[in-house]
Amino acid sequence: MGKIKILLVILLLCAVSVNAQNTPKLSYCKADTIPIKKDTSDFSLIVYTPVNCCFDLTATRPDTNNSDILFAVPAAFTAKNYKEIVGRFVGNDTIIENPTEKETGLCTINGKNIYIGSIDDSSMYYYNALQSENTCYFQQMLLINNGKKVECTIFGKQKPTFRRALAQKNGKACVVESLNRMNIGDFTDMMIECGYTEAIYMDMGTWSEGFFISQSGEKTVIGPLKQNTRYQTNWLLFVAEKD
Repeated sequence: MGKIKILLVILLLCAVSVNAQNTPKLSYCKADTIPIKKDTSDFSLIVYTPVNCCFDLTATRPDTNNSDILFAVPAAFTAKNYKEIVGRFVGNDTIIENPTEKETGLCTINGKNIYIGSIDDSSMYYYNALQSENTCYFQQMLLINNGKKVECTIFGKQKPTFRRALAQKNGKACVVESLNRMNIGDFTDMMIECGYTEAIYMDMGTWSEGFFISQSGEKTVIGPLKQNTRYQTNWLLFVAEKD
């Protein structure tokens, strides 16, 4: 009788193991709020982390009914004519040649692999090499490089506003957003304080609308200012990972 019980336990464990292997991974966007105190003021950052997702870049407005798209926000700037992406851009068979003298950073995206670096003499290597691979690319303002702050001067004396960036810590990438209005320098300082070693800016201000899907499947629209949403030209995506 004892042997039968042991056999039944073994069979049950095997069944559980097979069932676990056949259960599809749940893909979603995790949102965490980080409170930060600066001087006598309280601020908060919200961090959007992909869970069982890959990154992607597109110049086509995301289909909000596509269950594979779990996060979407604008990435590169849109030009003043409201029609063109600022800087060189490669995403989903779209190649944009619109060189810019202002952008200081570049980002390449290949599945879960993100590279954030400065636009310098070697940057064309990344741009030319990726066009034959399944890799995306955009240009923006570099904020953090190798753990050090990169001064960003394009906003001049602009009043504090909401900020967003694609950032990396310990080799993992996420999107970081301010829940308070702040200048770009303070936003960068706060990310460094949180341990991020690489960061590149993402279009924000009145272009900030996006969305994410939580673990429960609930869709939340993000971005406090949406006046220019209809003119958005490009988006960074979290896409469900395929088995």
